[in-house]
Amino acid sequence: MRIFAIKDYARIDGLTGTFVEREHASDLEICKAIVELHAGSNQYVSFQIVVQTSGAPVTSFALELRDLRGEDGALLSAGETDVYVQWFHRTNGMLVPDMLVPMSEAFPFRLPLDERYMPDQRAGALWVDWFVPPGLPSGEYRGTFAVRANDEEREFELQLRVYAVTVPNRSRMTADLNAYADSISPEFPELRDNPARYEDGSFFEMEAKVVRMAREHRAVYHNLGYRHSGKVTPSFAPELEGEGKNIRVKSWELFDRHFGPYLDGTAFAGSKRGAYPLEYMYLPFNLEWPARFVKWGKKGYRTETRRILSEFVRHFEEKGWTETTFEIFLNHKKQYRFYPFTIDEIWYEHDEEPMEAYYELIEGVFDATPVSFVYRMDSSNHYGTHSRNRFADICKLWVVGEGMFSWFPDSVPSMKAKGNTIWIYGGNVISDLSRDLLTLFTWPMEAFMTGIHGFTVWNSFGHRGADYLAEPIAGEIILYPGARLGMKEPLPSIRLKALRNFMQLADVLMGTRGTDIEYGGADVNGGVKRIVNRHYGFEDGREWWRATPDFVDTPPRIWDFSPGGAVDRACSPAFGEGRSPRTIERIGKDVLAYLGGQGWYDGER
Repeated sequence: MRIFAIKDYARIDGLTGTFVEREHASDLEICKAIVELHAGSNQYVSFQIVVQTSGAPVTSFALELRDLRGEDGALLSAGETDVYVQWFHRTNGMLVPDMLVPMSEAFPFRLPLDERYMPDQRAGALWVDWFVPPGLPSGEYRGTFAVRANDEEREFELQLRVYAVTVPNRSRMTADLNAYADSISPEFPELRDNPARYEDGSFFEMEAKVVRMAREHRAVYHNLGYRHSGKVTPSFAPELEGEGKNIRVKSWELFDRHFGPYLDGTAFAGSKRGAYPLEYMYLPFNLEWPARFVKWGKKGYRTETRRILSEFVRHFEEKGWTETTFEIFLNHKKQYRFYPFTIDEIWYEHDEEPMEAYYELIEGVFDATPVSFVYRMDSSNHYGTHSRNRFADICKLWVVGEGMFSWFPDSVPSMKAKGNTIWIYGGNVISDLSRDLLTLFTWPMEAFMTGIHGFTVWNSFGHRGADYLAEPIAGEIILYPGARLGMKEPLPSIRLKALRNFMQLADVLMGTRGTDIEYGGADVNGGVKRIVNRHYGFEDGREWWRATPDFVDTPPRIWDFSPGGAVDRACSPAFGEGRSPRTIERIGKDVLAYLGGQGWYDGER
């Protein structure tokens, strides 16, 4: 039997006990006696404990985590830890861990973990989170932890270097976990089979657990409340009555009960990050709500849309919901056959007309309110044109395909000068669980290095009935329902934990803007960028942009989107491709040491 530890940037194959990231195995660290970690304060640090056998089952297991003590006697309590059992999924001939289940008497560590799903499992693992609280003095902290599997015992020394760097509570970068309609209820039988789940609040209780889990992992659970048909999910919009000039909100009760705790922050009470309101929220406005699409182009459509939007403005002002950005987003595509045009990811120039026409319907309604409303555009094929034309003035939140965004470096300063927010998206949830975690790490790094505001995981809870215990639809999920294990709660994934750890670093990086006066005028921002570039093998940062292809001046409908075609080549290679996932650890350690060496770096500034 082997008992060892690994860091948070790699994973172990449950069949062989070797690294999932086989290509880089020679560069990855196996800790046989000492685990050395690096952190700032107000952040989580993570490691993994692995048990490998030759086939004999592990039926008895114990883990003892002990307090860490600093050089001056300061204590980092073992009570600040959370331990998860890793569930392994079959992927590309391996057992790859992803779903995490809190270790407990009801769900202990054992091998094999489940005779039905992984009878051939020979290696299992735990994920350990250790929270470093704010205000903990910087310096070296040491302690031990002990592992016993059957009759085998192993003690490890844990060395934690805490730097004079504080991770801010509020993120400066957005990690957007997108979702559609009610993708939660289908995964929990007690919700799926309850037609009154909105009225009785049972859906709200489960959704709140998901939203809180996203917040705790430095992300925003961001749920579009209507379907491609335009039909709004119950409770995602207030109840209406009347039509034309007599249309009005009949009742805000269910809507307020649903969203009020997110918008006043009470849903996050007790969170380590603070009880502040949700950062972003979709509104239900679309081509079918509040006005029916059959009235499109008629005076009544404009009247109904503006009247209900005006009621939203007044109601949100009365509630004091001024810290959330509310989005009006038209997620309509012609190929779904509900509408005659595509205004989410516009392909044809004539589809720009309804996008602009809808803005003219709502123009001026929310100009003079302290509540933040934005008209949102998702644009990739036409981003180069849209970022330079009238849409850059009317749309204030942009979600852009990463590959095509990377062709236009000049768009960032001009868009930011207009007060626009830019997020990128793409295959940022690892579509194949066997792909290394550097793929995910690079998204917040690219956002920081290109000067934008965040990135989108385009779908975070869409299991679509798949048996995720066997093999999840990894390209579409980063949160798991616990229902198949009999748990009435969401479960995190290794990718969600890794994303949180990456975001902790990104939020520190985002705090270094221009020349930092508190460091005597030192170019700290330039210093951390040099660290990132060096580890990615880049010389000066221009490598975070790709060459603008000649075909961008032609209509996207004639571009070559075939695999390996012109568009594919112009969006390749992925940044960091071929580099070791240990790059993650090296950048984090060097950034913390650099900022900590400058003096006390308070991430809240």
